[in-house]
Amino acid sequence: MLPFFPMSEERRKAMKKADKILVLILLLIALAFALFFFLRAEEGGFARVTVDGEVKAELPLSKDILYRVETETGYNVIQIQDGYASIQEADCRDQICVEHKKIHLTGETIVCLPHKLVVEIVGAETTQYDTVVG
Repeated sequence: MLPFFPMSEERRKAMKKADKILVLILLLIALAFALFFFLRAEEGGFARVTVDGEVKAELPLSKDILYRVETETGYNVIQIQDGYASIQEADCRDQICVEHKKIHLTGETIVCLPHKLVVEIVGAETTQYDTVVG
C-alpha cells in the first residue's frame, strides 16, 4: 500500500496553475490546426456524383443545376446553386443526406447510404495524381 503524502498548499496552487497553462497551450494548438486547415481549404470547381463507386456526373458549381439520380433503391435530387451543392430531395427513410449542410470546399462530401450515393466537391482542375512526391 502506498503511503499518503499530503500536498502543501503551494504545491496544490502550482499544480492548478500548471494545469491551466497546459489547457491553454492545448487549446492554442488545436486552434492553430483548425485555422491552418480552414485557410488551406479551397473553393471547389465541381460536384462529383458517384453511385456505388461509379461516377454518374461532374456538375460545375458555377452553374445552377438540378440533377436527378436514379438508383436501384430510389432517387436523389442534387441541387447546385450559388456555388454550393446540396441534396434537395431523396426518397430514403432517414433523410440525413437532405438535412446535411450545403458544401462547397474541396474534399467535402454528402453521403446517402441507402442509395450508395456520394456527392464530393473536387477542385477546378482534376489530375490523375493525388499527390506529388519530390
